[in-house]
Amino acid sequence: MHGVIRAVAVLVCLYTAAQAQPPVSPRNSYERILVILPIIGSGTAADPMRPSLIPAPGSATPNILNITPITPANPTAVASGPSYPQNLILGYTWAPSDDGKFALTEIVMRDRSAFPAIMALPGVTAFVKGVNKLADIQAAFQQYKKDFDPTKFGVWVR
Repeated sequence: MHGVIRAVAVLVCLYTAAQAQPPVSPRNSYERILVILPIIGSGTAADPMRPSLIPAPGSATPNILNITPITPANPTAVASGPSYPQNLILGYTWAPSDDGKFALTEIVMRDRSAFPAIMALPGVTAFVKGVNKLADIQAAFQQYKKDFDPTKFGVWVR
């Protein structure tokens, strides 16, 4: 009898412990990088304004694992090199800077494989969510958007 009571007590404790842990917020799932990017696009339906690493709707997804750095001879970031999975970007959100020239961007990806290529782009400021301090992200982004609040910025991905 004591064995049954003890087993039931253990099961009740395990069930309670399993239920006590809240699920991960969709704003914190997957791998996320916060980036300050130039805004590209003409503003038309075929070429909407967007962050420079985000493709226009209906166009091919860029291979961000092999981004060619921006140089005077090559003023746009382009994909080159061997083929990698094209569906790394699960979602993104962005807000224009106060002057309208930059996009304060959060990109959500399945893994961090593209992060080194993004962070190596000249002139691009990037922070990895969960690695860099929230205060550092806020200070950098507030140079571009005065009222930026990183706690209210992000995209939900399930």
